[in-house]
Amino acid sequence: MKNEIKINKEHTLNDLTNVAQTIMPLVKQILGPKNYLLLELLKNWQDIVGEDMTQYSLPQKVTFRKNERTDGSLTLLVPSGAFAMEIQQKERKILEKINAFLGYSAFAKIKILQNGNPDIFRATKKSSDKIKKILVSEKEQNYIIQQIKDINNPDLRDILEKLGKAVMCDNRK
Repeated sequence: MKNEIKINKEHTLNDLTNVAQTIMPLVKQILGPKNYLLLELLKNWQDIVGEDMTQYSLPQKVTFRKNERTDGSLTLLVPSGAFAMEIQQKERKILEKINAFLGYSAFAKIKILQNGNPDIFRATKKSSDKIKKILVSEKEQNYIIQQIKDINNPDLRDILEKLGKAVMCDNRK
C-alpha cells in the first residue's frame, strides 16, 4: 500500500482511553481526508441537519478539486424527486449547517442522487442486510486482515474489516 500506517505511541493496552480516541487516528490514515470527512458527516448527520431531514437524506460522496479541501460538493442520497426538490430548496441552509459543523467552507454545492428505495434511510437490521457485500482481491483481504490482527474485540475487528474492504473498493474508482 501507499503509506505505512502509524498508531499514536501514547496509547498502550494499559490505557483507559476511549476506543474512538484510539481508533480514529488509524481510521483517518486508512480512509484518507475525503472519506474521513464523509465518515464524520455520516456519524453526525442527524446533529447537523436535524431528525426530519435525516429520515430522507444521507451523505453519499465527497468531491473536491485536486489538492483542494474547500468549495467541494457533497452528494446526498434521497429516496425520490419530492425529497430532491426539498433538498434543492434548502441547499443554502444545509450547506451553512454543514460548513458551520466542520468549521470551514468545505462545501459549496450539493448534488442529489435519487434512489427509489426508502428502506435505505431506515436504521433497521433488515435494511442493513440488503446492502451488497463488498468484494476485494485476496491480496487486499490479506492486507486488511494483517492490519487488524491485533484487535482483540471481535465486533470491532469485524467492523474494521468491512471498513477496510469499503476503502479498498472505493480506491479503485
